[in-house]
Amino acid sequence: MKKILITLLLISPLSVFAIDNFSLNIPQWKDFAPSAFIDVNEPRGFGKLNTTAKYWYERKLAFEEGINICAEKGTHEEKFACYEELKINQFKLNTEYNAKIEAQQQNMQAIPEMRNRTDTMLPLNMFGGYAQMMPNELRGY
Repeated sequence: MKKILITLLLISPLSVFAIDNFSLNIPQWKDFAPSAFIDVNEPRGFGKLNTTAKYWYERKLAFEEGINICAEKGTHEEKFACYEELKINQFKLNTEYNAKIEAQQQNMQAIPEMRNRTDTMLPLNMFGGYAQMMPNELRGY
């Protein structure tokens, strides 16, 4: 009786380790979406003009479809590989989206007259006088 109890005590931690080792880590939408778009719904009415909400709604639909495809896989290894591929794809899309937003913000911060210094006209004085303009190439830029 003591031998059986000792073997059970030795085997039970190993079985817990084996279960943890083979459990799937299913990706969650909240890990990839901004907090404002975690519960995003289909834009309706004037909301259809909101391109950001539309983008995140379409991404959420594609993510949920990917989760369903991965859940239908047969073996544990196939499911694990599918979920990992889905995570990598979502991180890549987030990186591309963040780069696009950053480029837009940098473009908006620049003064329109200063974007191309050779073909714009700037005022000669600070307090009006817009009738007196000088091309940038004459100012030495």
